[in-house]
Amino acid sequence: MTEQQLMPEQKPQVPVWYARWNKVPWSLASKTQLSRADLPREPVGPVRGYVAGRDFRDKETEIALYAVKESRPTKATGGQLAAAEARRSATVRVCTDCGANCQLPLSERRGRYLCPMCWRIATVVDYQIELRERRAENAAWARGLLEGGPLAVVWVEVMEAEPTPSGRKRPPLAARVHAVDENGKKLLNVLVRLAGPRTQGAPADALTPEDGRRKLEKAFKGRRRAVWGPLGDVIARLGELGHPVQLGSAPSQSPITWHSSRRTWDNSVAGRYAQWRGELDPATGALRTPWSPGTADRLWLCLRRMADTVDAGDAGRPGTSHGVRQTPSQGPRGAYAVRVAVTGPAGAGEALAQLLADQEALEPASVVGPVPSREVPDAVVTYMAGRPDVFTPTTAVQEGSDA
Repeated sequence: MTEQQLMPEQKPQVPVWYARWNKVPWSLASKTQLSRADLPREPVGPVRGYVAGRDFRDKETEIALYAVKESRPTKATGGQLAAAEARRSATVRVCTDCGANCQLPLSERRGRYLCPMCWRIATVVDYQIELRERRAENAAWARGLLEGGPLAVVWVEVMEAEPTPSGRKRPPLAARVHAVDENGKKLLNVLVRLAGPRTQGAPADALTPEDGRRKLEKAFKGRRRAVWGPLGDVIARLGELGHPVQLGSAPSQSPITWHSSRRTWDNSVAGRYAQWRGELDPATGALRTPWSPGTADRLWLCLRRMADTVDAGDAGRPGTSHGVRQTPSQGPRGAYAVRVAVTGPAGAGEALAQLLADQEALEPASVVGPVPSREVPDAVVTYMAGRPDVFTPTTAVQEGSDA
């Protein structure tokens, strides 16, 4: 083997796999993209990557990508390309928003032909509008949380143990559980041992699992819980040590929010707090994870600020999000734990709504519709929200049920 064969540029490149088209760099293109460019090209070099896509049968496939710099112009002359362009009437290459003369044809998106950057900007703006709409929902949620009766605002931090030499995770050593009530007054601030009596490294001043169980039960009895941290893991670990925590059946607010855009929102306290702040990463456009409050009283202050949020007038992006425009009348707005949709002939939904209302099983003013059904011809859909204490069975409180 010669020295030249060992040079890095002589080593074969492994094709890179991309999950989405927006991850594919500008320097790579598929055979179809190269052929549809206004100055068409054809691939010459080897395949440099693959992107997940669908074929003409709408089946999942991998689309080969080639390096544009390794491609070459097709045999079409400038005159032939000009004549072909004159014959085309449906192809649009000029961006509606910025006027860029794009090399690849543009697809219509909501009545506009946008280049990739303008489409990115429009998507981010729509996200900001949706976060403004979501901020109002989260403010209402926080007000209901703080004004709905006895509440425990809980902050949990876990002290992890060092893994085994083989890398296996060991049970945690201890957990700090800090809690305040709905007015910000201290309920609990304890360090609970979560390791067995022979485990080394646990804090000497930590409460025993038995004492920790009693403290938790006393502080949380009859209270809803707004939790930041793995309280469920702490309770599960105490149960493994023979000290199960009985928190009763006090309901915790963790509703699944009906939002007409159908976006999947994180309804945890941390998720709602991030949505209320609404800060987007300028590099990716993703919602930023805010710096954690750090204590239960600081978390209470964050919830108080969320609850006190009012219409900021000119603040925020104006208009309505795409999802709201698409489905302006489908479903009750706001946070509901139980949603009911009735599809059938006109009058069926109203009759069921009246029956449930007579049994006090519906949330007040939550009936919306009827609206035409998309799935069933000549049918209508009526939406309503049921009371969770009527429709859902009482179960032991777990971390997933905490707000």
